[in-house]
Amino acid sequence: MSNHCTIYAEMHMIFDNDFDVYSITKQLGIAPTECKLRDETRMSPLTNKPIEGFWTLKTEEKEERDLGVVLNELIENISAKLPDIKKICDENGGTVVFDIIPFFDGDSKPALYFERDFLDIVNYLNATIQIDLYMR
Repeated sequence: MSNHCTIYAEMHMIFDNDFDVYSITKQLGIAPTECKLRDETRMSPLTNKPIEGFWTLKTEEKEERDLGVVLNELIENISAKLPDIKKICDENGGTVVFDIIPFFDGDSKPALYFERDFLDIVNYLNATIQIDLYMR
């Protein structure tokens, strides 16, 4: 059996309106991994309208089983900007989503847990956590 696991984490700021998500880069002084206005996104097959605009920051994909390693990297990149992130979302109808994406096979299952510091950030931003597990 193989013993391989990679993992990365993302923070998404999502806006279900016409907010200029490109302005976030200047406000935070952080370059996003991906960013799209609502009218640049694909059409939802359910509503026939564009999906939400978003600004995403992603960690590197690491050959790692420990979620804490990638979450610490993400927190390090955003911790000084948390008040700004909160203000941007509060003033512009945005939401924050933390997405955890592990890929694993064989007996190498990821260690999924959350440290108090991360949960405090999730609470402060009124964010949600999504975990997308992929078995190879």
